[in-house]
Amino acid sequence: MNKPKKRRLLAPREEIAWFPVIDEAACNGCGDCETFCKPGVFSPGEKIGPKRPKMTVSSPYNCVVLCERCAPRCTSGAITLPPAGEFEQFVEYVEA
Repeated sequence: MNKPKKRRLLAPREEIAWFPVIDEAACNGCGDCETFCKPGVFSPGEKIGPKRPKMTVSSPYNCVVLCERCAPRCTSGAITLPPAGEFEQFVEYVEA
């Protein structure tokens, strides 16, 4: 049985610009990203008026480098991530 590989960063996390971006115009404020993201990258922005607040990337460096799980979960398609291939150089895979 193969053991899962663990990711190890090859640079300090603060030097790796891997994190999601939210298109504010597309965000419907549902909060699914906040609920789904265990590292706590997302939070609601300032509430303006009667509508739900738009979500924000409040803790970008909590994002796990090369994790792409939030984007397909976003029902409004508001979340994008940088191209993963540009960040492979910052990650090494080791035995867990």
